[in-house]
Amino acid sequence: MRVVIIHAVWGYSIMRRLVFALLLAVITLTAAAPTAAQGRWDGKSRFTILVMGMDRRPGARDTLNTRTDAMLIVSVDPATNKIGVLHVPRDLHLAALDSDSLIRANTLMIRGEAIQEGYGPFYAMDTLGYNLGIFIDGFIAFDFEAFITLVDALGGVEVTINYAISDPTYPDMNYGIDPFYLSSGTHLLDGRTALKFARTRHGDNDYLRGERQMQIFKALGLKATDGSVLPGLLQQAPQLMESLEGHVYTDLTVDELAPLALFAAFVPVEYVVTGSLSGRYIATVQVPGTTERVQTPNRTVLEDLMRQTFGADYAG
Repeated sequence: MRVVIIHAVWGYSIMRRLVFALLLAVITLTAAAPTAAQGRWDGKSRFTILVMGMDRRPGARDTLNTRTDAMLIVSVDPATNKIGVLHVPRDLHLAALDSDSLIRANTLMIRGEAIQEGYGPFYAMDTLGYNLGIFIDGFIAFDFEAFITLVDALGGVEVTINYAISDPTYPDMNYGIDPFYLSSGTHLLDGRTALKFARTRHGDNDYLRGERQMQIFKALGLKATDGSVLPGLLQQAPQLMESLEGHVYTDLTVDELAPLALFAAFVPVEYVVTGSLSGRYIATVQVPGTTERVQTPNRTVLEDLMRQTFGADYAG
């Protein structure tokens, strides 16, 4: 759901902000936490949110005991008028909070839920914060159905790729196979196809997959701030709220989301900085006591990435 908030920065007209406001209202009325702490953001300090796309299939509703399929750390910084967005690959391994072992990023929610029901998102926030040296204030999590619903409500999203995608073993929503192919060029993707585009990785790797996820999120932002979609959204609002119920989770309140959204709406696109824990920012290590080798953040250059993405005072 933070996808909409993050990428509302790609538009400036009054009509575009109205579109954004409508989407915000639908999302917050559906998912905002009425019992969460009020007013955690003062409008002047850095505020950081963990955005998680859950690998949760139809029928697995009302549970957070699930792997994540996409993870973004989004940080707004009023001091510099910037927004930083960091992609965390699902296969990255991190130091666990409750043991001396390494834990795969996409299993953080499951580990937290095993400790205590409802703790999954907070365990993910704390583990990432501990490993990356940044305090994470809140979270937003959504499942496949919420993603599909939002993309379709916007009339689809447009992406351009300079390579073809061939994934004959793409997994469908019920653990079967649904081959996915997409030619190079520009495409308008509906919700289900956009989900495939964001999830496929059998033809390349988890890091190119992360680039596609960032591309989809940017495309969502462009569409969400397009004034021409407003009439359709107004018509769909009641059904959209009903469809999203039980598919979106957050500890942020309406009072917190609204000013964050307003801030994001006025940030120039060139002040939105993106980064990814990939390339030289990861290191391959051997898991103690085994022959398994996994990828972890490269501590020698991690601070460089964090500074580039979030700014010199990212640690708060």
